[in-house]
Amino acid sequence: MNKSRIRILSINLVLALVVVGIGWWGWSALHPAAAKVTTTTTSVSVGDVTSSVSASGTVVSPGDVGVSPSVSAQITKINVKVGQKVLAGTSMAQLDNATLKNALSQAQATLLTAQINFKQTKAAIQTAKDTAANNATTYQNTVDSARRAIDDASASSPYKATANKATLDAALQTLNQAKSVYDSYAGFYGPNGITLAWCATLNTINSNCTTLISDYNSYQSAQRSYDAAVANQASTAISDTSTSISLQNSWTSALASQRIGLAKDQSSISAAQDAYDLFKAQQGVTTDNPTALDFSVAQTGLLVAQKNFEATFVRAPVSGRVASISAGAGQNAPTASSSTLGAVSGFIVLTDVSSLQVSASFSEADSAKLAVGQDASFSFSALSNVSAVGKVISIDPLPTTTSGATSYKALFTITDKIPTLKPGMTTTVTVTTGAAFNVLQVASQAITTRGGLSILNVITNKNGKEVTTPTPVVVGLKGDATDQIISGVSAGTKVVLRTTSATATTNGFPTTTGGLGGAVAGPGGGGAGRGFGG
Repeated sequence: MNKSRIRILSINLVLALVVVGIGWWGWSALHPAAAKVTTTTTSVSVGDVTSSVSASGTVVSPGDVGVSPSVSAQITKINVKVGQKVLAGTSMAQLDNATLKNALSQAQATLLTAQINFKQTKAAIQTAKDTAANNATTYQNTVDSARRAIDDASASSPYKATANKATLDAALQTLNQAKSVYDSYAGFYGPNGITLAWCATLNTINSNCTTLISDYNSYQSAQRSYDAAVANQASTAISDTSTSISLQNSWTSALASQRIGLAKDQSSISAAQDAYDLFKAQQGVTTDNPTALDFSVAQTGLLVAQKNFEATFVRAPVSGRVASISAGAGQNAPTASSSTLGAVSGFIVLTDVSSLQVSASFSEADSAKLAVGQDASFSFSALSNVSAVGKVISIDPLPTTTSGATSYKALFTITDKIPTLKPGMTTTVTVTTGAAFNVLQVASQAITTRGGLSILNVITNKNGKEVTTPTPVVVGLKGDATDQIISGVSAGTKVVLRTTSATATTNGFPTTTGGLGGAVAGPGGGGAGRGFGG
């Protein structure tokens, strides 16, 4: 092989290596290596979880405040003068409240009556139960008495039958004896003409007739005694039968009365219970031992009456100086709505209001989490070492749209007194929208949620090696840095906290400087360098 051929092969080999290098670099640029994953851990612990939203705001002065009553009534007294300094809560005027005072007294009486009626309806249940218990004893005593009467009659009947039979037997024996004596005497003297008929014709005493007549009379007397004994036996049997039927009927009637009475008494108990339950429902009572506050219906009426009565005292909502009074005693107080921003109107207008407020606009999503009364904290750009707290006092119902972005303005009180704070200063407002104290918590970054299912990768030691197990958990409050865990794991559980590090620009294209053609720009960037060279 000559030198020229060797040189050509060398040049071609160099060119081939350059082409392969450029191809590999291009493929690598379009297919960057997966980002390196660094696995760190954290643990589930017990602590406080808070969530908040923030926005930039401005310190504002509420300016003049118009104060008007919420009820329409005649002014009876004005307690202040124009130019007078008043403190928050000062009663500046009083309206005619005789009717509302009566309404308040009536509402108080209604509550007291409801409490008394509750006690009565509750006591009625026990009364019905006590009556039922007493009646049950009476019913049973009546039934037992009727049963004993039957048993007593049944027990005495054989004795009465034996006694009647003995009387009948004795009467029969006496009759037989008397008849035998009479028949014997009459049979002996009758053939001789001494008969009862013959003896009846005599006007003189005849001893045979005297004996005959005496024996006959004894016979007739014995017959009558026997007949009487027979009649008494029959009468006694009839009487015993009648008594037995009567006693049986009385017992049956007592049993029926017992059943009816017990059912009636139970119905009375149920009626008393129903009346009690209905009264509780009507009064909004949910407990069997309520306090005055538990009578929600009467309490609502009382609160309304108290509010209306209190509204007749026109009080200063904030400290300030009386700027104007638009009506005098004897006139009806205007009830126009008060305003703290812009044009002010009202029965009494206060000026020189000393308290400052904060106005801030929140994004559509963050404003949905706001509510009047929530706690807020403030930091001020001009006052680096000063902070303050306050509360949400109002949220605009209508949005403001700027450059396509929707926001809602909220107004805040400032609780702290800051002498150096001035209207117009910029502030950062942080509103606490949720808080859960002394609960299970874990770093938000440790939780993976897909399709409504939240997962923690729990680390356990198995055979000397750490094993990661995806574990479903129930998440409560989602905080700023940590989330509340309701169930699924316990305190001290070790979990994976995943973090990713890589030198990748948007859409995964790595940034490379120097080399062939200069920097390689991603989609949407500048054009890529071309050709060879520096």
